[in-house]
Amino acid sequence: IQNVGDNVSSVGDSLTKNVTAPLVAIGAASVAAYNEVDDAMDIIVKKTGATGDELKSMEDSAKSIAKTIPTSFEKSAKAVGEVNTRFGVTGDELQDLSQYFVEFADLNDTDVSNSVDKVQKTMKAFNVGTKDAKKILDVMNATGQRTGVSMDSLSTSMVKNAASLREMGLNVYQATEFLGDLEVSGANSETVMQGLKTALKNAADEGKTLPEALSDFESIMNSSASDTEKLNAAIELFGSKAGPTIYEACKDGGLSFAQLDADATKYFGNVKNTYEATLGPESSLTTTLNSLKATGAEVGE
Repeated sequence: IQNVGDNVSSVGDSLTKNVTAPLVAIGAASVAAYNEVDDAMDIIVKKTGATGDELKSMEDSAKSIAKTIPTSFEKSAKAVGEVNTRFGVTGDELQDLSQYFVEFADLNDTDVSNSVDKVQKTMKAFNVGTKDAKKILDVMNATGQRTGVSMDSLSTSMVKNAASLREMGLNVYQATEFLGDLEVSGANSETVMQGLKTALKNAADEGKTLPEALSDFESIMNSSASDTEKLNAAIELFGSKAGPTIYEACKDGGLSFAQLDADATKYFGNVKNTYEATLGPESSLTTTLNSLKATGAEVGE
C-alpha cells in the first residue's frame, strides 16, 4: 500500500508541476488578454453603435492594425471607431485610413480621436473628400517638421481661416503650409489675414491673381531696394494697417509667401515614410505580443 501511495503521490506531483500549473498560467494570461482586447473593442461599439457583422468587421480591422504596427488595441480601436463615424468608410478603406491616423498621432504625440476630429473638420471647411485625407495628413506632418508648429494649433488655424483662404483661391495644401509659417512667425494672424484680403482686392484691380501679386512682393523684399521702398510696397499691397506688420514679419524671415506656389505632391507619403523610419527592433516585439494577445483573447473567451 505504501509503494502504491508513493507512486500515486509522485504522479500527482508531476501533474501539478507539468500540467496543472501551466494550464492555470495559460488561463490567467488568456483571461487578461481577453479583458484587454474586449475593453478595446467596446470602444468601437460606443463610438459607432455597430452590431453583428458590421461590428465584427471593424473589430477585425482594429486587431489587424495592432498586429501590423506597434500600437495598442485601445488606440487602434479609437481610430477605427472615430474614422468610421467621421468619414463613413468601411472595410479595407477604414483599416487603411485608421492606421494612417494612428501613425500620424504617434508621430505628433496627439490623441488619435482628437486628430481625426480636427482633420475631418479641416477637410469639411475646405470642401475636400475622404480620398484626400491621407495627403492632407502628409502635408500637415511635413509642415510640422519644417516649422515646428503643433498639429492642434495648425488644424485650429485652418478651420478658423478656411473661408478667407478659399476666397483667396488657396487650396488646402497651400493653406496648410502658409498657416504653418504664419503660426510660428510671431505675426498677428488676424492682421495678416486681413492684409491678405486687401491684397486680393488690390491684385484684382491690377488684373493679377493673388499668387502673382504676392510673388512680386516677395521679389521686392528679396531685392536691393531700401527698407523704405519695401515698407511702401507692403503698405501698397496689404493696406496701411496690415502692411507694416507683414513687412516686419517678412523682413525678419519669419513669414514667407513662397509656400503658396510650392508643390505639395513632394510631401505625399510623408507620414508613412517618417513612421517607418522611427521603427526599431522593439517594434516587431510589440506587434508579435499583440498577435499573441489576440490569440490569447480567443482562448480566454
